[in-house]
Amino acid sequence: MRLGAKTGCHQMHERSFFWKGSQFPLCARCTGLLIGQSAALFLFLVFIHFDIRFLLFLAAISVLIMGIDGLCQMKNLWLSTNPRRLVSGILCGLFVTVFNLNLIIWLIRNINNVQGN
Repeated sequence: MRLGAKTGCHQMHERSFFWKGSQFPLCARCTGLLIGQSAALFLFLVFIHFDIRFLLFLAAISVLIMGIDGLCQMKNLWLSTNPRRLVSGILCGLFVTVFNLNLIIWLIRNINNVQGN
């Protein structure tokens, strides 16, 4: 649990999953982010040929989805559920990480092109 707290996760009891009576060290949304980031490392090669602007769009939409869910819950417009938090976290972790990895590749290619001219 200490490691989860060091990541900045609030670890709220009612917003966390449990396994065999023990609480996960991360809340549902942070668990989703971790799953999405891990999946992105494998799916990165699938997305490497996508246009960087399209990947930015996907990342922005996924951040927006997660942000709307969290903000609406904070403003008591609706009560989010752990499955919803998990899915929004997975989407955000996946697409933001895929975008960041592709951005690094794009920058390296363009820096090399500028230096070569």
